[in-house]
Amino acid sequence: MRNKILATTIFTVLSISLLLLPTFAAQVQAADKLGWVGPVYKELSDSLNKGFKAYYKKTYGKDVDITFVRPGGWPVVVDKVRIWGGKPDADIFLGAGAPAHEVLKQDGLIVPYRPKNWDKIPSEWHGMKVKDKDYYWTAFAPWIVTNLYNEKVLKKLRLPPPKTWNDLLNPIYRGNIVHTLPYASGTMHEAIEILLQGFGEKEGWRYLRLLAAQLARFSTGSTDTTNLVKRGEVPIGVAQPQMNAMAARKDGYPVRDLLPEKTILVPEAVALLKGAPNEKIGKIFLDWLFSTDGQKHVLEGRYFAARTDIKFSVWEKEGVTMAKHAKKALGVDSFWDLDVGFIEYDLDLATKRWDDVNRKYEMEIYRKWGKLKRSLFLIEEVEGEIQAAKAQKMNVKKATVKIKEARKLFEYDGKYAAARLAASKARALLVAP
Repeated sequence: MRNKILATTIFTVLSISLLLLPTFAAQVQAADKLGWVGPVYKELSDSLNKGFKAYYKKTYGKDVDITFVRPGGWPVVVDKVRIWGGKPDADIFLGAGAPAHEVLKQDGLIVPYRPKNWDKIPSEWHGMKVKDKDYYWTAFAPWIVTNLYNEKVLKKLRLPPPKTWNDLLNPIYRGNIVHTLPYASGTMHEAIEILLQGFGEKEGWRYLRLLAAQLARFSTGSTDTTNLVKRGEVPIGVAQPQMNAMAARKDGYPVRDLLPEKTILVPEAVALLKGAPNEKIGKIFLDWLFSTDGQKHVLEGRYFAARTDIKFSVWEKEGVTMAKHAKKALGVDSFWDLDVGFIEYDLDLATKRWDDVNRKYEMEIYRKWGKLKRSLFLIEEVEGEIQAAKAQKMNVKKATVKIKEARKLFEYDGKYAAARLAASKARALLVAP
């Protein structure tokens, strides 16, 4: 009898537990949802994740689950949003500069929203658009395109830090430079735009061919470039976000940044995606991101804060860890206090040829990198032979004309096979003038 009563009791308890399971499940699933997609570094996403969750819990008394899709650099993320076609698996496009956001605006894949404290972000700076006047996107973390170098390694190699773009073409740096591809990194894409707009399109592509011959390798992305430089594997990294040097030095690496004579501001921006499944939560996040608390978490995530009313010295006294490092890295008390010379940047042009620039670099430089280097090295060899022949009082007039033709075919036309052929003919003219 006792066993029967015990069995009945157990059955009753289990039945009640099963009835309560949906209630428990509902409580577990009660957290609100928010999705990001973007190319920002993990340190920033971790900081924003932590900060917004704490804010949301304190303000609304609920948890918020955040998912972050990080498929790659700016161009890769833009293509991801394009594939979604207005039915995204995220709510917020987090990160990337103005051209990426302008592309998505033209494609109709982001929608306008004016976050709180929007007026604390400048409309433009030194000719660069910092936010969209129709509220499609707003910069939350400005920075400048720069180059990095490992001062310890360069000192051991007895090489001076390259201060200008043309310095990087000096033969003493050959094999000591690394950068990534424009379709893998928005920063590299912007560096190419700097060169095309700063030097002119014809001279810009010429420069990019010559720079490619200087590379030790191509990196997989901006983060990879930074890691190679800070570890000293390759001492010079081209096309880097300005804050990377700040972060590396905080971690104890002998890395410094160099602002080249031609550069631009990059307004790291944020936007609300069209068709966002959690639009209400997305707007709450955008409001928080531009609050003082949100901007502090931007800085703690190793990006520079965008609001014009902040001072690093004040935040340092308040215990914001990165404030001291930001002030030391920039040499001023606010990002907007910097005095930097920028090129006149045509954002409309950059947006219009976004895909074309990436495609041309891939097909004409990256995929032909081996042929490119062989062509230039042959041209340089023959040029040296011509100089040696000239020193011996040989007639080098025809060979000189032909090697100049080879140079033009390589630098301006990108016809590597024809350039090698012309160089070979120049060499032959030294033997049989």
